[in-house]
Amino acid sequence: MRTAAVVTLVLSAVAGVLAPASADNGIPTTWQSNSGPAEVQYVEQPFTDDGGVQQVHVSLAPQSSTPGAVVVSFASSTQSDDAGVYYREDGAKEISFVSAKVTSYSHTTNENGGTYTSPYLYHALVEEVSTNCTLRYEPSLQSGQQPAELSRAVRVPPLASAFGGDPNQSMKLALIGDLGQTSNSMQTMDHLVQDEGIAALLVMGDLSYADNLDERWDNWGRLFEPVLDNTPLMALPGNHEIETDAKDGVSFRPYAHRFQNMPNCQNGCGGFDENGWKANMWHSFDLGSAHIIHVSSYHKYEPGSPQYMWLDRDLKAVDRRKTPWVFVNLHAPWYNSNVAHQGEYQSYDVRRVWQPLVCDSRVNIMFAGHVHSYERVLPTCDNTTVNSATGVTHINIGDGGNREGLYDYWLPGENGRAAPVWSAFREGSYGHGVLDIRNATHAYWTWHRNDDGEKMARDTTWVVNQVAVEAAQEGQRGQDGVGQGPTLVNNFFSVHITFLPLLLVLMLAAYSAFVTVVLLRRRRGERDYDRLTELTATDKV
Repeated sequence: MRTAAVVTLVLSAVAGVLAPASADNGIPTTWQSNSGPAEVQYVEQPFTDDGGVQQVHVSLAPQSSTPGAVVVSFASSTQSDDAGVYYREDGAKEISFVSAKVTSYSHTTNENGGTYTSPYLYHALVEEVSTNCTLRYEPSLQSGQQPAELSRAVRVPPLASAFGGDPNQSMKLALIGDLGQTSNSMQTMDHLVQDEGIAALLVMGDLSYADNLDERWDNWGRLFEPVLDNTPLMALPGNHEIETDAKDGVSFRPYAHRFQNMPNCQNGCGGFDENGWKANMWHSFDLGSAHIIHVSSYHKYEPGSPQYMWLDRDLKAVDRRKTPWVFVNLHAPWYNSNVAHQGEYQSYDVRRVWQPLVCDSRVNIMFAGHVHSYERVLPTCDNTTVNSATGVTHINIGDGGNREGLYDYWLPGENGRAAPVWSAFREGSYGHGVLDIRNATHAYWTWHRNDDGEKMARDTTWVVNQVAVEAAQEGQRGQDGVGQGPTLVNNFFSVHITFLPLLLVLMLAAYSAFVTVVLLRRRRGERDYDRLTELTATDKV
């Protein structure tokens, strides 16, 4: 981590007083938010602008590209039509160059006292890359000035199972929600980088907590550059990304310009279309053996809405034989036993509308943020019944380090229970999660809390992919001759073939016992005959 100065700022509760959003943006006209304490710790990254490259982060690329492609994003106060990225695979001699597209935006808010203009924001699609390699790269503002060395590196993931990779491949994902830019945020990220082999960092919204103070987006990008330039960042929008423009009513503008990777638009994706390109509001991507879906809690979600129809298509398009794991990530959690953020329709009504899609598709896990605490929910699909075979596991990780503080007040369960029947673990502490996918059927989840300055594994559990387990069992039955249908003949032979070794053992044991009995009787008969002969000889008979 770079050295950062910690300063105390007094902030107004911006998130609770957002102007109504324009219906043209596809955003509901009203929404509810809880605002945290005003006095917070804010980490400011020392910075002197020399006109060079800053705020570098890497993300996974559109899947219309080659499977190993990544997007390198960076910012600069210098405008350049020749900007791009120099790169080569580790071990290769030749250095290549790819041009970047450039964008910028202006944002008018009451909080910043006028109009903010962003740096020039560059996004370069690096396609000619192999999977499962180390990519060395260097962003540049000039195409003709090849650097002496490529100082940055990112690990390109192995080929996803959706494109022919191994469905049993292992993979680690790091997950954070409501990160912010405080000393707690720094501690969370410092702990995260101690986990080796992270394929990507997934953030469940509320990234910077800029809250219309746009310079904080720039500070956030510089603050976490030492992590995000070597770990692919995959983000989704939260309520703190809404940031409605006071002049034209457009929302999500800073987020949309800064995160333009849009991994999969083959089934349609996006949100509002401001400048001829679709905003990165919802999307999906394949990583390892998983299909990962990011959706927005703050765009229209009803049946017939663009997001609903996209989600329905995307879920139905997943081939679980190739891609055994499916995760759906969003900001507002569907299941939450914390006192905070109760009664918000972005949680309960979105759940009512989308839960049939998610449960019918047998999604494995849903990750969320928003509530500033940690909670793991047992597999469920109806708010009352725990069903490990068909339910969806929900994990809320809105404890990344935000400026509003932690929520550690909890609701009791029914009938005198300390917690709802579906709540497995809950705690109001900062931290992050790691999902370690071991194979097609099992993944190991760990929540690490930032307790006493040490990374601690506070909650762990195995997640069993019932879809893959059932597929494996069906495949085994098919190999045993049961794959043509559940006929009585097939079942008869299946049972006998399955227990054939046991039957052979029992038959051998029975035969051995029979032989033993026969031999014992023969020996006893011989003794009786000898005795009879002896008695006859002595005239005692």
